[in-house]
Amino acid sequence: MNTAKLAVMLVLVLIVGVFAGSLGTKIYYRHELERSGADRQGPEERVNRIVGRLTADLKLDAGQQAEARKIVAATEARATAVRTSYQPELKRVFDRGFEQIGEKLNAGQKTELQKKQEKLSARFDAMYFKSLLAARSGMPDMGTTARLLGLNASQREKMGAILQDLNKREDLVIEKYQKMERPDLTAADRDMRELRSASMKDLSGVLTRDQLERFKSDIAAW
Repeated sequence: MNTAKLAVMLVLVLIVGVFAGSLGTKIYYRHELERSGADRQGPEERVNRIVGRLTADLKLDAGQQAEARKIVAATEARATAVRTSYQPELKRVFDRGFEQIGEKLNAGQKTELQKKQEKLSARFDAMYFKSLLAARSGMPDMGTTARLLGLNASQREKMGAILQDLNKREDLVIEKYQKMERPDLTAADRDMRELRSASMKDLSGVLTRDQLERFKSDIAAW
């Protein structure tokens, strides 16, 4: 189940849970909470599957497969970045749903609900940070980026240094929030956006306008 479908279904089930009492809550537990991590396929597996289908359907030769793999990997990284960007908002939706369900429960039921919420929250947090790293790792390497953007030697060196520094700063942010018992994904997302905005500003001083727009539209996974 993809994240968008999961979000819609969870919201609907949460609403049902509010009005259906313990029955709705039980359904929510059984069919959504315990299945929220069902889609375990990693980015590399998805890329292999897609390239495999393209190869079979279009009869790609070895060279075409190699080029297709690069494009599919970059596309997967960008898609992962998009999904990651709305995970903090989804978590707020889930938390509000739990709060609404809790208003309909007795003390014992609230305790059990809290356990379920903490379990789902931990999964959601782990998925968020994993997605951040997956999106970044799927970006083209510096050599490919330089070729796609037509960078000269000086631009390549400066851009490489900016992106390397960004990766280090992002790692520090991820490490900071992963150490928290209950990380604030909204705050983490804000910190990541600020870092990337600053890096994009630095890149604007290195790349031409056309190169920068190409980087934003075709390469950057953020």
